[in-house]
Amino acid sequence: MPKDEIHPLLSPPPDESPVARPTPAPPWVALLSAWLGLLMLIAAIVLPFLPGSRDPRAELEHARPYSIADRFIPIPMYGVTIAIFLGIVVLWQMRKEPRPLPDALIAQRVQAYAGIALAFLATVILYTYVALHGPR
Repeated sequence: MPKDEIHPLLSPPPDESPVARPTPAPPWVALLSAWLGLLMLIAAIVLPFLPGSRDPRAELEHARPYSIADRFIPIPMYGVTIAIFLGIVVLWQMRKEPRPLPDALIAQRVQAYAGIALAFLATVILYTYVALHGPR
């Protein structure tokens, strides 16, 4: 056996495996991102109209129950985080799909962007309100 020839059992296997692409997120994730972004925008707009604390110290000392606004504020705060997360998951799993994208994936991408944009707008409204009307 010549020196240039390598035994077939000792040679590295040929690279026949295709590049693995992530599985795209199900369509309902993009749809949920868009609707959740819209709901959180509505919740952020409603928040300033809810009755707030009259005596924050008594609420913190548990002498009075928390106001409606204080009980409601975690819903849009955590909801915008979930809406943005779902939109990012859709876009991230779509990153290695062959271009041009099929119409269904383009619709999912638009829904993901819409959910992120609506949730971001809700975040701006929510945190601006909290910054201007928070504890002093």
